[in-house]
Amino acid sequence: MIARFILTWGALPLCSLLAQEISVTLSPEECAPGDLVRLSFQLESEAFTKMVVTKLSPEGIHPVFTEKRPIEFNPQTQRYEQKEHWIVQAMHSGEFLFSELMVTLEGLVNVEPVKIEPVQLTVTGYTETEDSPTPEAWPTYLENQQPTFSWLWGAIIIAICFAFYGLIQSKKKMGLIQQDVTEEDLLSLISHRLRCGAFPADTIERWLETDDAQDKHVLRKLLQQALYAKTYDRDALLEHLDKEAPV
Repeated sequence: MIARFILTWGALPLCSLLAQEISVTLSPEECAPGDLVRLSFQLESEAFTKMVVTKLSPEGIHPVFTEKRPIEFNPQTQRYEQKEHWIVQAMHSGEFLFSELMVTLEGLVNVEPVKIEPVQLTVTGYTETEDSPTPEAWPTYLENQQPTFSWLWGAIIIAICFAFYGLIQSKKKMGLIQQDVTEEDLLSLISHRLRCGAFPADTIERWLETDDAQDKHVLRKLLQQALYAKTYDRDALLEHLDKEAPV
């Protein structure tokens, strides 16, 4: 199910008319209780704006998690694109109507919240089968069956437990390290990743949200252009990064 809404604002002059298109997709449209369902929202806009979707789920629908994609500029369509996915789970069978969906476009003036048309999810119950009066057969006994080496299985399980414990401790350590990263360290990390041939989009977004980014106008503009427009001069960007945070 795909619903599209094309929004325009006639209060603007013709030369600066802004067109926004919102697409809503439900996949699958029919499922069984406990199945995961994806409700997706996609916004295409000529002007840079941020889409905010209200999270109102019908009774009997359990929200699992929300996935938001960063805003990207499509050079082919000359539009900004952004996506948001809700992963939900139906607790029981029935018809569920997502009727309170609202989208707010931040960054645009004189734009009211947009009410999305209701989206329906059908959840079918499990079919019942009658029990057979015939008893099930006993499993075949194998006279030459080899004995189970319980000690070997125990050693394997212990090794797996130690491996998981080490992995959890490693992730905790990495999380503490990331929490201690300062604003200057973020710039050093961005510079290092660019020199390695990678593009650290997540790290750039984190730095743009800091107070340090508000004071560095030129560097902030270069990083925003690299992140959203996908066009940037790598050497010029590294030169500005070296001035702010030496590698």
